[in-house]
Amino acid sequence: MIKGFRGTSLVDFPGKISSVVFTYLCNFKCPYCYNVELIVPKYYHSLETLKEDFVLEELKKRKNFIKGVVVTGGEPTLWGKKLVDFLEKVRLETELAIKLDTNGSYPELIKFLIKHQLIDYLALDFKTSPKKYEEVGGEFERVRKTFHFVKDFFENFEVRITLYPPLIDFKELKEMLPFLKGVKNIALQKFLPEKTLKEEYIKPYDLSYYKKIHAYLEENLPETKILVRYE
Repeated sequence: MIKGFRGTSLVDFPGKISSVVFTYLCNFKCPYCYNVELIVPKYYHSLETLKEDFVLEELKKRKNFIKGVVVTGGEPTLWGKKLVDFLEKVRLETELAIKLDTNGSYPELIKFLIKHQLIDYLALDFKTSPKKYEEVGGEFERVRKTFHFVKDFFENFEVRITLYPPLIDFKELKEMLPFLKGVKNIALQKFLPEKTLKEEYIKPYDLSYYKKIHAYLEENLPETKILVRYE
């Protein structure tokens, strides 16, 4: 399940120094994905699979310094019961706060993790407008269920939007707005073209355009905090 571990991160868990656990496999094929080594078989087969006991020991070594652990991917929820078992061990053996990064395509598992208090913070990716989800290989109906549950029953979460030009523009944002109503935190993320799943070069938006998107969301979602991760 685990193909990577970063001992210290200052940016992956809002407000907390954390370690990061990288799972492999993903059910989406986002063209802008930069963790290609975790989703393309020829790459992840060449990576060592880390034992959970090793990762747990590394977390325990850092308990006096880090305050959280981030489980990311790939798509962690693909691992189902293995993910649940691992998070239970993290909770029991380290008492660290747990953040999960997800594309939201497994609402039943996310509900389980929230109801059983196995995560403390959730980062939910919103890829594009519902009509264009087939372009990332996903089914929006499942993501929609995650949105509704999380907004109603979980306080500590953010929605992340990567500003990839072919998938995010004002037309897409307008169609995304109904699902963003009631979301307290939205993180706007910069698209990095250096290493992506789609090898064709796509020119990122310039900073002035990012700021226009930022202003548009602030105007239409006045009760939402827009987190800047594009500068």
